[in-house]
Order: sequence, then structure tokens, then C-alpha cells
Amino acid sequence: LCLQCTVQVKLELGHRAQLRKKVTSEGFTHDWMVFVRGPETGDIQHFVEKVVFRLHESFPKPKRVCKEPPYKVEESGYAGFLMPIEVYFKNKVRAQSQPL
Repeated sequence: LCLQCTVQVKLELGHRAQLRKKVTSEGFTHDWMVFVRGPETGDIQHFVEKVVFRLHESFPKPKRVCKEPPYKVEESGYAGFLMPIEVYFKNKVRAQSQPL
């Protein structure tokens, strides 16, 4: 048993946005998704306890927590904003927030 083993987990953070065919009554012009995943469909749920997405305060429930895959948020909107993302690993070490 290794007491000081090092494990490297590669994560892919990204987003996609698509122009809506019709603007919503709220004025939303785009559908978008933000995600955290392993590269090339890598399996990360054995290492990741949860992912916290912190949306802009104008969204309902701006703190979104995903405790199992897929680690993603899908919404509609009309403007860009910075989104801190926190990844919590099962060994209780927290990755730094990454603005996206």
C-alpha cells in the first residue's frame, strides 16, 4: 500500500453555445451548456465527488451541484459571464475554481 501515491486526473472543461431559432419571451437568444469531463470520454467519476458550477446571480439557483456524471449545466441566456467551477475530489482535496 502506497501512503504517498500521486494520481493525476486529466479534466476537460468546456462550453457550447447555439443561437436559438426564436428568441424566448425572456429575451434569451442562445442555448448553452458548460461541462467538466475526462478527455476522450475518460471516466472521472471514480475520482470526482462533485462539481459545483456558479452561474451568474440572475439565474434561478445560481449554485448548481452535480454529484454524478454528466457533470454539466444546460441553460438559455443572452449574454456572457464568468463562471467559477469547483471540482471536489473523493480524497477531499478541492481543485481551485476555474473561471470559464
